Amino acid sequence: MSAGPRAAAEGGTGAADHGFRILAPWYVCERGKFDRFAPAALTPALQKYASAEFVHALVADPRDSLAFDPVEDVWSCPLPVPPEQRGPGRARFATHRLYRTKLRKLYQPSHERFYAVVVELFCDRPGWPRPQSAEGLEVGFVMRRRQVEIDCPPKVLRRLALRLTTGLLAGAGAGADAATASAAGPAGAGPSLSQARDLLWADLAHRRTFEAENRELIDRVAVATETQAWMVGPAGGQWRKVGDPPPAGRPADREQELPMWRLPARSGDCAQEPPPPERSLWFGVVPTSSGDHDDRGAPKLDDGSVYELHCFVRRAPAPGHEHCPPQVSWSEPGEPFRLAPFYDPEGTKNRRISITLPDLRALAARAGEPPGPGGVAITSPPGSQLSFDPGGGTPSGGSVNGTTPRICTFALEIFMIVAFFLFSMFLPIVVFLFQLWWLLALRFCLPPSATALATLKAHFDAGLTLADMGAAERDAFDGLLGAQGATARLQAGEGGFRDEDGEDLFEALTPPDPAPVPVPPQPLPPVDDPLCGSGG
Repeated sequence: MSAGPRAAAEGGTGAADHGFRILAPWYVCERGKFDRFAPAALTPALQKYASAEFVHALVADPRDSLAFDPVEDVWSCPLPVPPEQRGPGRARFATHRLYRTKLRKLYQPSHERFYAVVVELFCDRPGWPRPQSAEGLEVGFVMRRRQVEIDCPPKVLRRLALRLTTGLLAGAGAGADAATASAAGPAGAGPSLSQARDLLWADLAHRRTFEAENRELIDRVAVATETQAWMVGPAGGQWRKVGDPPPAGRPADREQELPMWRLPARSGDCAQEPPPPERSLWFGVVPTSSGDHDDRGAPKLDDGSVYELHCFVRRAPAPGHEHCPPQVSWSEPGEPFRLAPFYDPEGTKNRRISITLPDLRALAARAGEPPGPGGVAITSPPGSQLSFDPGGGTPSGGSVNGTTPRICTFALEIFMIVAFFLFSMFLPIVVFLFQLWWLLALRFCLPPSATALATLKAHFDAGLTLADMGAAERDAFDGLLGAQGATARLQAGEGGFRDEDGEDLFEALTPPDPAPVPVPPQPLPPVDDPLCGSGG
């Protein structure tokens, strides 16, 4: 059974003259109910955590990690949903629906999710015995990306993507007719070409049976794939096909390698004499964000590529054979994955940021006291000082001047007050201007006015509409919308708003009672080491 590409053993003789098998750790095999000789054991294990201090937990017990969620931890694509398929309430304003593939998605550190890759080493000899020592071994991994080029008529590509999305939605519980209508979008537009390519590639990365089921269309698609390595050197970084030499004029470089560390033996796991053989478990930290860019300015990591991890073991030649190259063994590629965008909604909901606005009363009291050294000091260089007439909120002109540097110190609270004022002012403008009503469903304020909510509920429960609202109902609705006069604009039909949409918007803006508490990620079930007492 092959465990991936391995360099032939060179240098050294005797017991050390062998390569290594790099497999999933024992506890992954135990949970999956397969042994280390099964094909499922050939891939390195990805482990998920919800704390930046995850390495401490990993070292304490590598078995303790979080389960991958079948909904949130897979890559999804938003596609348009026609109005007749949206449903009432909040769903009325959701113009798109997520179509989930089987491709793994890893979140960024800003989403409070962190990942490790863990492997277990065995000697590549009959029976795959455990290594006696880690002396002289260098264990690490590389992160490669898989690129795809799809060449086929646009109609064929869209049809394939439509079949994919139809199957995904039907699998989630929707009927075939609803799935087809939703995937097709308004007027049967279907997914865009870029979305179609992403959907096709993401799904084919895991669902090989799709090829057989859609052979008549697949035969019209030319798919070219290649695995690329991140090559680093004096000229910077560059993604390049594995094995290709650097372009003419580019200095020699090499693939970037990331370190792995051996997990220490855990005392107390097995209360037996003699103790069982020590396992060779190694882990590395998976990068899900990077500030690096290639020599053309493109980011090293993005949310549009598919990545995979390859682990390796490198052993230096034995004494007396220093002239020989090191022996290198490689794992099979790990599970393919994509990276979540920085603003991924399923990632940003994992992290709550609380900000309290400045207390205007306290600031007014502070203004009557001598100024202190604190605050934000802003220096305006000569020829860079802006002078203008505010014009009551509509500046009519200004100039750039200044012959000497000018330093102005502002209380930090001023910036927060002005920033929040601008946000509050422009949010309803953006909503009305671009008809992004679903933006309002992404905010809720606590505590709401119980009287206002009761007034509006009674209004809509009576079968009345926006057009029937009096002053009390308009004031109550303005409070939920967060802008005075917004209800009057809705009644006037601004932004394409219809009178019958009022009740759905009220439901979307009504804060939940009680406020939803995010469900914490679930830990994987515990397993016992089969070496304890069994010698397996």
